[in-house]
Amino acid sequence: MSKKSEQNLPKKDSSTNNETVDLGFSMRMDENQPEPQIPVDLFAIRPDTKGPKSIGVLLILGALVLFFQAYGDVGLHLSEDLSNEEVELILEVPNSQGDGSTELTVEQYQTFHDAARDSGGYALRGFGLIAASLLLFIGGIMLLFLNGLGAKLSLAGAVIGLVTGITGSLLVKGAADTHLVGVLLFTYEVYSYLCGVCMIMCAGMAALPLINARARMALYPENRVVLEQE
Repeated sequence: MSKKSEQNLPKKDSSTNNETVDLGFSMRMDENQPEPQIPVDLFAIRPDTKGPKSIGVLLILGALVLFFQAYGDVGLHLSEDLSNEEVELILEVPNSQGDGSTELTVEQYQTFHDAARDSGGYALRGFGLIAASLLLFIGGIMLLFLNGLGAKLSLAGAVIGLVTGITGSLLVKGAADTHLVGVLLFTYEVYSYLCGVCMIMCAGMAALPLINARARMALYPENRVVLEQE
């Protein structure tokens, strides 16, 4: 009985095991196909052209402000005596803020003005800031054209303005300590610090294109490093 049942069972076709499934597409691997490679300049530093130009615009604006301040200092140095109307206009606000015990007279301010002129503070600060403003202005224009020399000229101008501005302000403050009192004395003290802070900011902006790698590549493209892959 068992032998007959075994003979009646359908036999499996062994060819079905060797059939391949048709996926609708075929793939061929080329043994000579090169392996994918990462570009050598994928993480390379790119030149930044916008940064130096933006700094150039700021330096030009700062140079114009410095020039008008320097023009005022040179005018004070060349003025032997101020008119009573000018002195009264200067003293109007400081005298109105006190209690009346520290009011300055026209003669006292004229004495301070003469002492400040004799100390050379107006001349040093005025002519020094003129030189600084010219260098900053020229350097700012050169930075607009991505000329690396502009950053160096601007930095030199900022250093000149820093030294002459602070030194001149201290000389004027020394005359103010001797002849002025009250609010006006504090004004000249604050002005000396303000001049130093402004020039330090100008120096920092001028040095930034020389420190930043991307900005330096835009200013000096001939020094760019090129990576070559064999």
